[in-house]
Amino acid sequence: MWGKFGEVVFQLLKTPETLNRSSRAKFARISLFAEKEKLHFTGLEPEIVELSIRFHRSFCNPIEEVEKLREYLQKAESHLLIIGDYIKGKFVIEELREQSGRTDKRGNPMQILVDLTLREDIGDAQNQSSNRT
Repeated sequence: MWGKFGEVVFQLLKTPETLNRSSRAKFARISLFAEKEKLHFTGLEPEIVELSIRFHRSFCNPIEEVEKLREYLQKAESHLLIIGDYIKGKFVIEELREQSGRTDKRGNPMQILVDLTLREDIGDAQNQSSNRT
């Protein structure tokens, strides 16, 4: 298994074609008279992961795979993102874009290209601090 998001498994030709991950720091700007402003580190923003996955009917049912992802989006459910042997954390789907390719004679897509934007879900800070004790 290459990776997994919720119940959607990435393996063989169902692995992402691209994966982009971004992390950002947050800074407060402190203005000083007649000097350059200073920066004060205030924390980290949740990570963003962007994936492009091609679901082809030779390896899965593209409609079923996309429906799982659409359900995660509509329910705003967070799921573990696992890549290789590493758990990257819990993420929610912030955006799902799909592009259907050729169809069979019944109009069912032979493949669907999905672009996902995932945002790290760090949960409730109070619950996290109480879980540490």
